[in-house]
Amino acid sequence: MPKFVAVHKWTRETNIACIKELIIGFTAMLKGEAPKDIILHYTWSRLDDPYGVFCCWEAPSKEALVKLFEKYLPTLLKYTEFVPVLQMYPPTVEYELSLLQAIRDMSSK
Repeated sequence: MPKFVAVHKWTRETNIACIKELIIGFTAMLKGEAPKDIILHYTWSRLDDPYGVFCCWEAPSKEALVKLFEKYLPTLLKYTEFVPVLQMYPPTVEYELSLLQAIRDMSSK
């Protein structure tokens, strides 16, 4: 399933609203109300900015993540960029496959 890094960077003025939404969103996840095929793997706080966080999500699509945020985190969504990523280390089957495909494509030129 595709993985995404969500880059969140909200403002001081929206901090309380975003925190309230995060409480609602995490509560929905804990209660099993959020879609089961969307998984939050990790969250990292920025050391250089108290209003920034990076999160690693697994979801069927970027659109599915946007829909989740529209429902539970609409303010935070305005300050979020979802970046599709591929895990390189430790290697995954998807990463190994992408390397083999790149080698095949280079060899066929």
